[in-house]
Amino acid sequence: MKNQYKNLDGHESLYASRRLRLIQSPLIVILCFIFLVFSQSNLSQSLSKGERHIFILNPKQPLLHTSSTKFLSFSLDTYSLRKMNELPISDEKFINLARLLSPAYVRIGGTSADCLFFNESPPQNSHTQVTSPIDGNHYSNFTFSEEDFLSLYQFTKKSELRMLFDLNVLIRNPDGSWNDSNARQIVEFAKYHEMTLDWQLGNEPNSFKHVFNVDISPQQLAKDYFALRSLLNTSGYNDSILVGPEVNNIRHPINITEQGEYYVKEFLKNDEDCIDYVTWHQYYINGKTAKVQDFIDPKVFNILSKQIKSLQDVIDGLGKKIPMWLCNIRWRARNISDRFVAGFLFLDKLGYSASEGLQVVIRQSFFNGYYAMVGPDLNPNAVWWVSVFYKEFVSNKVLKLATINNFGNVRLYAHCTPEKSLVSRVPAVTVYGMNLHNYSVNISIQGYRSTPKITIFMYALTSDDLQSRTIKLNGKDLNLLLNGDLPPFKPVILKIGKFITLPAYSMVFIVMHGIDIPACFT
Repeated sequence: MKNQYKNLDGHESLYASRRLRLIQSPLIVILCFIFLVFSQSNLSQSLSKGERHIFILNPKQPLLHTSSTKFLSFSLDTYSLRKMNELPISDEKFINLARLLSPAYVRIGGTSADCLFFNESPPQNSHTQVTSPIDGNHYSNFTFSEEDFLSLYQFTKKSELRMLFDLNVLIRNPDGSWNDSNARQIVEFAKYHEMTLDWQLGNEPNSFKHVFNVDISPQQLAKDYFALRSLLNTSGYNDSILVGPEVNNIRHPINITEQGEYYVKEFLKNDEDCIDYVTWHQYYINGKTAKVQDFIDPKVFNILSKQIKSLQDVIDGLGKKIPMWLCNIRWRARNISDRFVAGFLFLDKLGYSASEGLQVVIRQSFFNGYYAMVGPDLNPNAVWWVSVFYKEFVSNKVLKLATINNFGNVRLYAHCTPEKSLVSRVPAVTVYGMNLHNYSVNISIQGYRSTPKITIFMYALTSDDLQSRTIKLNGKDLNLLLNGDLPPFKPVILKIGKFITLPAYSMVFIVMHGIDIPACFT
């Protein structure tokens, strides 16, 4: 490094001593200037490729947060229920792929949730064949049968998941209030069949005007939620959770009445302690115009921190103590949202959301669409593998990992390691995150006492192409075993006290066996 800087100083002296002669030759001046700029650029890049990042892990720290054991969850879009015969919920391979992500909520929701009629034909005067400007899909009312509901519930039970069912809020009375007759049929049918599940009402109500040309005020929706809570309590679901209001457009730049914060604020002002969690939907970018570069651009990643703060300020300002869920996250970008590169935004969202105290993050969707975790061939996409590694090595106990800047291209988080991944019950900490650079970087995790008993297991996820469906673990392709089981995850074992190298464009899980943080066992 020092020699390179000396060489640069030498060039500057050389150019200074020849300044007079170069002034007489403008062409040479221009050529030399271009050469110097190019040389400095190459030098700067060379120096940056040797960059090092320091992170501090204090073993005496308390837990930063404790999230739900179902923190990483996912959804099946209600749109899929329109063609139940094409939804492979009885396929053992499909069930196995879902089970490998348990424990988790499976949210049955989306725009089509407000088109679903249970066990009866939709009335003729209801909205029909509405085109959504959000994604160009047509949303018409449809019927969901008792047999369909039973099949769907059996899938969740076999997959060891907990269903979160989104009810239709657009069935209205003449006075504008919610008509709960169809929801009552669903709830009573579920109770008769001893289903255990949780509930929500409506999907992105602050965007109804755009999608369905219908307005439901946040004040009215709060009354509707009270009606649903009363229905659940009298139907034997008093222990089930109810989440809402399912808004989008957090920090909307144009229309204040469409801002998710405005809708949540007015909703919570009128809510009679009906909801257990404040839920909202988060989108980084417009999927129609998204580029691969957007999925590795720190400026895009950092949108989330501003959105969480904005909504948290609303909740705190009302004196409420209601935790948040991110209930629908997706990016509709063809050949990008379901590829390796999409894993970066998802993993960072998990890490940052947990560090801010969010309880659950639900990815849309497990199956179907440009953003699916599982492809139409029933083979897992790269983001499914990222989720599996998260479930394997990251617990719901969140730790603070201190650093000067965690908002750039190198972004890491720390959690206690789950008990199932401990070796001989030896305490461990998992540091996970990513390197968004197109070159490798070195990191050092400090703050704990280095002893020979500490062993570091490194799991680096990479791919040959950012838009590939496949993913590699420490340079080798990841594939399920023939019987559908997970393959053994073989780590690279690193020596304590050395810098850890993160490969270019990699997601990493670094399990530090032998580091005892007492808070992990409280």
